[in-house]
Amino acid sequence: MTDLDHLACGCDVNEVIEQVADGRAGQLTEHQRDCPACQAALQEFSRLWEPVRRLAAEPVPVPAGIKAAVASQIGKLVSDVWYTLHLAEAGALRIAARVVAKVAGDAASTAPGVTVAFGRSTHRKIAGPAEKATLRHDYRHAAIGVLGSTAVIDLAVAVKYGHRLDAVAREVQRRAIAAVRAKTGLQDITVNVTVDDIVA
Repeated sequence: MTDLDHLACGCDVNEVIEQVADGRAGQLTEHQRDCPACQAALQEFSRLWEPVRRLAAEPVPVPAGIKAAVASQIGKLVSDVWYTLHLAEAGALRIAARVVAKVAGDAASTAPGVTVAFGRSTHRKIAGPAEKATLRHDYRHAAIGVLGSTAVIDLAVAVKYGHRLDAVAREVQRRAIAAVRAKTGLQDITVNVTVDDIVA
């Protein structure tokens, strides 16, 4: 049974919503700086909260029911934090987080100079919360946070010696984002790339 009160990493959904509502979405905690699940939630909740923020800036009362409508939509999003969610007239469309991560990882492996791409960063601070969240669901190669139409993906790559590392990392990022957009329809995508090894 899904815990509707917590994100995949275990953080309280209501605390993240309050952070967005208070205008503190950009003030990341130490955990949030390394957690793709929290980063995805903050981005998606900020997008959903934007109508409330716009109306609050105008000298008119907020229409009755708009906050309840936003809260209802957030409730639907967090009903299963392991899937993206797009609500259409014909029904709900969901894509598993592990599928999104695989698309990104496969695209990363095609970048020139990349010898291997991992589905998660092996950087200790990032890998810790990612492993805690994903291994519980048997997503052994996914360091990813998804919520609604937002995805935050952590990738680690090994690069062949002689290639310019920052250029390879940027190309990995570009290819992963393009592939995820093309194959999943997601548009709000963040890809964090870590070069973890150099191979002769």
